[in-house]
Amino acid sequence: MKHNLQLKVLKLDANMLNAPMSIYPVLIWDDKEATLIDTGFPGQFEQLRQSIEEAGASWEKIKHIIITHQDWDHIGTIPDILTARDGKVTIYAHIQEKPYLEGKIPYIKMTPERIASRLASLPATIRPQAAALFAKIPTFQVNRTLQDRETIPLHGGLEIIHTPGHTPGHICILVKSLSLLIAGDQLRIEKGTLVGPAPEFTPDMPAALQSMKKLADHPIDQVICYHGGWFGPNASCRIKEIAQEKR
Repeated sequence: MKHNLQLKVLKLDANMLNAPMSIYPVLIWDDKEATLIDTGFPGQFEQLRQSIEEAGASWEKIKHIIITHQDWDHIGTIPDILTARDGKVTIYAHIQEKPYLEGKIPYIKMTPERIASRLASLPATIRPQAAALFAKIPTFQVNRTLQDRETIPLHGGLEIIHTPGHTPGHICILVKSLSLLIAGDQLRIEKGTLVGPAPEFTPDMPAALQSMKKLADHPIDQVICYHGGWFGPNASCRIKEIAQEKR
């Protein structure tokens, strides 16, 4: 691998609104710099920083953050990261996610109406905690917008695959030198099996299913899912099965 390329899946544990879970941001680094892909919930900054340090990467090497999509568990620590790094980080996202991330239009799943409905559905004992969490969902500037099939010249080449459906600008990232797909929420692991996006959190399932067919065209050995972690080897076979199932 060129430039001593290293990749680490970071496991962050959370208990959001009485729902314990683990999420899996990805850190890629080499001799020159590091890239973080997705960043966890609001309030997880210290856990994220500790995970990065335990991985053996230098915090000061983080120069790039790639956001797979706008959901709050993927963007929650960005303000803290920017503060800790004195703003010396380039933030990347698909061009269709940019207006949401910059606060020009409300997040698709966090409009005032959706937040009010979600709060009303929760037990009264945790509504104040939930309201405080929803109030902390950040907006921030996107420094570099991404397009489908674009290759970012980092770490031997990171290919962007636009996979709309879960959100309009959802992307997966193919680490070419490793035949490895960072899938965001387009793929998940349930009971050890690779599955598609969660319908209850995917506003446009027809588009998400078309996106699955796009992934089936790529040679992928390993997959990293934000919800579930590693899957592989020979992940392409399972991705093709999912694409066939959804037709």
